[in-house]
Amino acid sequence: MSTDLKSIGLGFDRWQDAVEAAIATNELVVAGEIRGGQLIQFADASGAQINILAVEPYAAFAGFESVTQTFAHVSMVNDVLAFLEILDSFGTVLTSVTVNLSQGPLLVDQPTQEWQQVGVTALGIDTTVYPDAESYEAATGEVLGLLVSEGAQVVAAGSGAAAPDASASFSARVLDAEYRHNQLTGQRFIHATVDGAFPFDVCLPDGAEVPAKDSVIAGTAMLTAAVLSPLSTGGGCGGCGGSCGCGGH
Repeated sequence: MSTDLKSIGLGFDRWQDAVEAAIATNELVVAGEIRGGQLIQFADASGAQINILAVEPYAAFAGFESVTQTFAHVSMVNDVLAFLEILDSFGTVLTSVTVNLSQGPLLVDQPTQEWQQVGVTALGIDTTVYPDAESYEAATGEVLGLLVSEGAQVVAAGSGAAAPDASASFSARVLDAEYRHNQLTGQRFIHATVDGAFPFDVCLPDGAEVPAKDSVIAGTAMLTAAVLSPLSTGGGCGGCGGSCGCGGH
């Protein structure tokens, strides 16, 4: 699971090491209370995040403060994994994905949250950068802009044969890219905004150069997301009151 951490400058060998380093900063924030425990979040100035569910079933998962925004119907699959139906401005479903949702533990007992503003980030695991769309399509035979979330396919099928996760394969055109430095570790990573099946962010491990505008990033990733402006979370924010921080900030 440490592979996705490298894409946000948290190059630890074990997840436990990343969590311990975050705790040692004394900069953790309680995002909400759930089942007698807490959802705790660490937010690095670089945008990198670590979410810690400090109650059964206990979990730690990466997040990122996305630059891009889109709208989605949000349904929780379990305490961490969410099923998102990504919408266009007319309410048409563009695609469906499963993501690790920063506020997931706070929304797990809530019904589907419709028309939520979300930021989605692909944490790159195995990716390739192509100079342009033509090079990508010539090399792969694939059409640019596809995003395949097998977890979403499993959820939509209602099959118990496989356990869905937040992994996905994707290709997208780069709009902008830059280096960022993780303040916790001092490690550099690449952050990009892209235009694919919908607008989302991509984070990649450090490289010799940032992807150029209109180049193509393609490969596999773990998808993470945050609800930016909850519209109808109901009681999902637990006992954290009006300053519950459900926006993940």
